[in-house]
Amino acid sequence: MSTLGQNIVPWTLALLFFCAAVAGGWGWRLSRERRRPLEREVRRQRETLRVRDEELRHLLHHRAPARIAATSDGSGGTDPGPLHPKVADTGFGEALDGVLRLFDDAARQAEENTQGLLLAVARKLQGLANTQQVKLTEMTRRHDDPDFLQDLMDIDHTTAQILRRAVGIAVVCQAWPGRQHNATPVYDVVRGAVGRILDYKRIHIARVEDNRAVDGRAVEGLVVALAELLENATRYSSPATMVQVHLQLTYNGLAIVIEDAGVGLNAADRERVARLLNQSDFSIAHLGSPPQFGLVACGALARRYGFGVSVDSGSAFGGVRAVVNVPSALLTEAPLTPPPPGSPGTPAAPVPADTGAGARPVRDTTAGGLPRRRRTRSDAPPGHRDEAGQQTLPTPDQAAASLDAFVRGSRSAAAAGPPHEEGSTES
Repeated sequence: MSTLGQNIVPWTLALLFFCAAVAGGWGWRLSRERRRPLEREVRRQRETLRVRDEELRHLLHHRAPARIAATSDGSGGTDPGPLHPKVADTGFGEALDGVLRLFDDAARQAEENTQGLLLAVARKLQGLANTQQVKLTEMTRRHDDPDFLQDLMDIDHTTAQILRRAVGIAVVCQAWPGRQHNATPVYDVVRGAVGRILDYKRIHIARVEDNRAVDGRAVEGLVVALAELLENATRYSSPATMVQVHLQLTYNGLAIVIEDAGVGLNAADRERVARLLNQSDFSIAHLGSPPQFGLVACGALARRYGFGVSVDSGSAFGGVRAVVNVPSALLTEAPLTPPPPGSPGTPAAPVPADTGAGARPVRDTTAGGLPRRRRTRSDAPPGHRDEAGQQTLPTPDQAAASLDAFVRGSRSAAAAGPPHEEGSTES
């Protein structure tokens, strides 16, 4: 029995070890099979974290800067979208889009606040400038000294420039220019624009005999747009050069062409100018620092009133050419007798000049307040008609000096009745 027991014990132990090994193998296999889903889940979660980290970095370094750039400079850049397309339809992707929407909402609110502030300031400046012009007109009725009257006209000219700036800001802030006019001859519209810029003596208008006028509803918008284009032409060209303006009849109206002899536009400048003129969804942030309102105001007015504005490097003098196309829908027959200077419907302006020689005519006034010419120092009276019947224009000195005659004419006309404002300023 002892021998049998001795034989059974080893086999029993071997069997137990075998069973333990089998059980251990099965247990290890089962644990490994159970571990595999967990490992896959861990790897998936790690991949998700990696993708989210990359998306956050992509948002920080690419998507948000692109959105800010599109808001600040008007480049029209678009959101590059998520780095991993599969994120777009997830809650995390929607959260990232929500962050970008917060950018848009903040930018929109800032734009509205900025426009509201600028519009309030512009309207205040308009009111003050209009009040100052009224007071200057009253002063011209009380004084006869030519030197003093010339000083008043200089102040009035500066006030007109302040008013132009205020109107430009208001237009960019989506407000109306504020003045109402009667139908005004095209030539007088151009003269009205010339009177609102600093270097008005550098403007030479080649007059075209035409019996058409600009419809009253578009006069102020066209004057403001032309003034901005003329201001750019004089600012970016040599003070020793003239800026040429001529009217060209077209099949669907007429074109007002402004050409300077300054520095032309390169490709990048042409693209920027075209964007400022044609972009309808601009914001104040798009105007740069310091903000440039002129071209944006031109584009806004063109869209609002229906005329066209283009700027390129096609000037015959090597500079920039700006063309304002006025369609027939904005044109009407001009009145037979031009209204006197300062009357309703005629924008007040210093007379633009030709480059010919000759001294100015000193103007007296008729009983009705209209200017009457008389000659001094010159044998050839400016403003006369030549043999062909074409009317010539006075020189810059004649134009500047004739401002006194405008004042005297306005003063005499006022004696026959109360003054009439050129229009009302909208609030």
